[in-house]
Amino acid sequence: MDPSNNINPSAARTCFVEPQHEEAGQADFQQQLGQIEPIHQTAAPLEAGSSGIVTDGNKRARAIQGSERCAAESFVRTRAQLAATLTCANVGALGREIELAAQQAAKWPTTTGPSAGSVDRSRIFDDRVASSYAQLQRFQDDAAHCKPHALEHQSATDHLRFMASLRYEHAPWNIWGGQRLDLGRTAAGHMRGDTNFSPFVSLSEDASRLLLSPDDANEYGAKAIAENANELHTYTVPRAATWTSEQIVEILEDGTENDEPDLAWVSDTPIEEREVLFLGGNLDDYRTASEPNPYKKPETEG
Repeated sequence: MDPSNNINPSAARTCFVEPQHEEAGQADFQQQLGQIEPIHQTAAPLEAGSSGIVTDGNKRARAIQGSERCAAESFVRTRAQLAATLTCANVGALGREIELAAQQAAKWPTTTGPSAGSVDRSRIFDDRVASSYAQLQRFQDDAAHCKPHALEHQSATDHLRFMASLRYEHAPWNIWGGQRLDLGRTAAGHMRGDTNFSPFVSLSEDASRLLLSPDDANEYGAKAIAENANELHTYTVPRAATWTSEQIVEILEDGTENDEPDLAWVSDTPIEEREVLFLGGNLDDYRTASEPNPYKKPETEG
């Protein structure tokens, strides 16, 4: 029997994402992001005979007083925020983006504000990681075992852009409510063990909590995984790509009032294990540590 026949309509809608030209789109976005450079001094008037076009934006930029223009540190912090939220950069890429932004700001004149050399890159990095990233753990038998069962070739950035396009296309009438609800249902099903057609990957805020899971009689349950997996991996992932149990329950409670009055299944979404779902097929890009599983049960002879 074709396994796809078991997908319910909701899951089918959830698992469909329009094809993305990821490499070309990412390169174009990075090029545009790299061209962002606030003006720090009033541009000189165009010389007679110049073919340059002065837009309204140019005129407004030239009218900004020096004291009101973007400071180097603000520019670097904004670039870091964009990297974490719009491109789902891993921490390595975040550090490189901060360094690149600081190098760009260093070229600005210093007459309008503090020198770019005074920008504390380490502080900006630490602040952004603390506010925009989550450090999560996952038990695995192998380092490569961090792919979802569905849409494994769609990255976190792909999903983020797809959802953003839905918000743009349907606003202000429907802020991607249907898609968000479908994803919420699939995420809730994933947390209850239905992962066959899920685009999510499970992680935990604290791996040791899986040892307290009530599904200790289930050979595929959280406790069994914690006691038998070979490895424990740590991932530092953008919060923009994560779904917590509290967020999932909130989505379901807000979106199912009219079409699903019985919300008993919503309350069954487990929260004790502090499970967090990652939406994307590129979780391995965010691995920051790995070790042999310290909770693994000794193999019995016999």
